[in-house]
Amino acid sequence: MEYNNIGYEREIDLKELMFVVLRQWRLLLAAAVAMAFLFGGYKAVSTWFREFAPKESVDAESKYKKEMEYYEQKLLTGEREVENLTDSIERQREYLAESVFINMSPYDIWEAKADFFVETDYEIMPGMAYQNRDFTATVLQTYQSALSGTDFIEEAAEFCSIQARYLKELVTISIGRSDEGYNNLLSIQIRHREEGKAKELLEKYIEGVYQYREKICSSIREHTITEVNRSLGAQVDLGLADRQRSERAQLDSLMENLAAKEESLDALNKEEVPQKDVPAVGALVKTGVKYGILGGFMGIFGVMFFICIHFVMSDKVSSARELKYRFQFRILGNLPDGTSKKGINPIDAWLSKLEGRPQRKDINREYDLIAVNILNAEEKTGPIFLTGGAVQEKIDDVAENLGKRLPDVTMVSGGNFLSDPESLKKLPQCECVVLVEQCGVSSYGDTELEIEKIRDLNKKLAGCILIGS
Repeated sequence: MEYNNIGYEREIDLKELMFVVLRQWRLLLAAAVAMAFLFGGYKAVSTWFREFAPKESVDAESKYKKEMEYYEQKLLTGEREVENLTDSIERQREYLAESVFINMSPYDIWEAKADFFVETDYEIMPGMAYQNRDFTATVLQTYQSALSGTDFIEEAAEFCSIQARYLKELVTISIGRSDEGYNNLLSIQIRHREEGKAKELLEKYIEGVYQYREKICSSIREHTITEVNRSLGAQVDLGLADRQRSERAQLDSLMENLAAKEESLDALNKEEVPQKDVPAVGALVKTGVKYGILGGFMGIFGVMFFICIHFVMSDKVSSARELKYRFQFRILGNLPDGTSKKGINPIDAWLSKLEGRPQRKDINREYDLIAVNILNAEEKTGPIFLTGGAVQEKIDDVAENLGKRLPDVTMVSGGNFLSDPESLKKLPQCECVVLVEQCGVSSYGDTELEIEKIRDLNKKLAGCILIGS
């Protein structure tokens, strides 16, 4: 058989490369586990020392105290704001319910009014550089202050069975003014939703005017006070309606603010409570697992990379297909390695099924096929020399099994004649040569040299038997 591998370029079969990688699943698994433990353990230990070393623990404690103080201050402020808003709402509700002024109809207001003229003994002295002081303004302001003071309001409120704070809204004490100053008028205005109450209150305030007259005369200045006008009638005040809407809107605003503050306070109680940094075993385990998985993938891809590089760069025989297309000779048969005495691993069996390889070979049937292929390739019955790069024991075993099936053919077993002189001596004595190569042991370079040697001696090459494919 002639062969010619001039210009041969090796083609990488991606499917073959993939299964070469997958069949090293034990190595991939070992690398993944080792890298997972190394990378994950290193990350967990380094995190522990970085976050829970003594210095970091002191800093974390100080930080926790500051955060806790700030949180407690925020909590106290929020509780105080809620308390103040609650109190304001209650007061506003009470005011809206009990205030006479707020509950009056803007279209039915009874107004009682009285005007007084106050006169002192002040006279202008023509031609005199010195003029007497005019106490009219002081007297008027004193009446206004006395009638608006707490003592008289309390007295009037008790007289009318109304709270003093609600009475203040019904009474207006004013002093008449002009461009030149005060115009000696003191006005008392009472507004109420009931005609009788308005009149009754006005009478009480008129009584108060005369009640304070003697005291003001003795303490400030002698004067006369004369009632010049008194009136009682119904009024319409649309401005009151605006005031009432404003007060009710104020209650709505307070309630909205209270709801917002309570929601904020609840969130503060539930979510923003500072947590003290303690050695979180769960977090460390989570970190270790996360980086362990990452390390496992790194280990797998690293080993896969080196397996691929080794496959591409290696010169060792790996498959019958590569032998056939590289040297263009006949593959007489494929024999199992036979080194493993245990059953086929389920994973290896699954990979063989995916690759299309038979899971278990009948070795006797395979030897029968090889024997027939040899007879078809060799017309003469001269000695057949079995040699090659396989282990000597493997070659002897093949020669023994083929000798039983071909009793008429002499089988001569020899080692690798490239390195064994005794085997090289047997080569010229035989008519035909069968190479026995072994995956992972024989090399393509040695196989090429073997073929060249056989050709130089003008011996016939029947083909090749591959072990371990």
